[in-house]
Amino acid sequence: MHTRLAGLTVFAIANLLAHAANADTPTDLSRPFDRYSWVTTHNAFTSNGSFPNQRQTIEEQLAAGVRAFMLDLHEHRGRVSLCHNRCTTPPTHFADLVNGTLLPFLERDPSAVLMLHLEDFTTRDALVAELEMAPALAAMTFDPDAWDTDGWPSYEAIVQSGRRILVFTLANEQSGRIDTPAGPVHFMRSDAFTVENYWSLGTPVIEHNYACYTRWNHVPLSEPEVAGKPGWRRLFTMNHFHDAATPLTDWHVGADNAFDRLHVRYVDYCRPAAGRKPNFVAVDIHEDGDTAKFVHWLNAFAPD
Repeated sequence: MHTRLAGLTVFAIANLLAHAANADTPTDLSRPFDRYSWVTTHNAFTSNGSFPNQRQTIEEQLAAGVRAFMLDLHEHRGRVSLCHNRCTTPPTHFADLVNGTLLPFLERDPSAVLMLHLEDFTTRDALVAELEMAPALAAMTFDPDAWDTDGWPSYEAIVQSGRRILVFTLANEQSGRIDTPAGPVHFMRSDAFTVENYWSLGTPVIEHNYACYTRWNHVPLSEPEVAGKPGWRRLFTMNHFHDAATPLTDWHVGADNAFDRLHVRYVDYCRPAAGRKPNFVAVDIHEDGDTAKFVHWLNAFAPD
């Protein structure tokens, strides 16, 4: 175990759990962006339905300090909508989320930065049409090609740039510059700018497979840098949730998200595999357990 990790006493952890605040805007804004960790909500939009992955709406998650969201995009009745697998209830449209929730939040909090992780099942034409309904997004998305820096810009520099929404997409054909009448929107390829462990702990409640191996065979977790961007370390998403939400999710997720389990997953499995701390800690029902406190610990104590 890394000596700095081993040196964290039981007292220090207990003190942290007692006093840690929500992990939202960092107190030190000068660090490169790849040095921060964030609570990340898996299927952030599924706060209703029979077995939701989150109990809170995205607006409530923002108020609770969440700044990174995993969203599934599907075409539904001529719109790009937030649905899981298929749209079975009247869904929220992506442009409505941007216009009604994300942009107003950023207006209220000028120091906030948001990160969207998209699993996009739509066509390019449908996505462009949806983006045209959220014209203000064009001036807000982070463009990595605009930065001629030896590494990620600092949090403070991103805030000062005004481009405070970082969008990652699993759909390679939807990545890069997307031209709209309001200007280009920029989506980064997830497998080009990040590394990510396989997303499942196994069968809910029964299995807890903490093995930390890559989601993408062509991108090992230890892949150091973004190709063509010297010094830009890939951001690391540590997925920590089960196959699917079930009637037992509410009962069990607090145990999955307990500090000691997240800490063991990171120290004993994911840090040895990835060689870095996670930037995104993705969980179900984020407010149950200690995810925010674990992320606070990562930011305060874990080696970069």
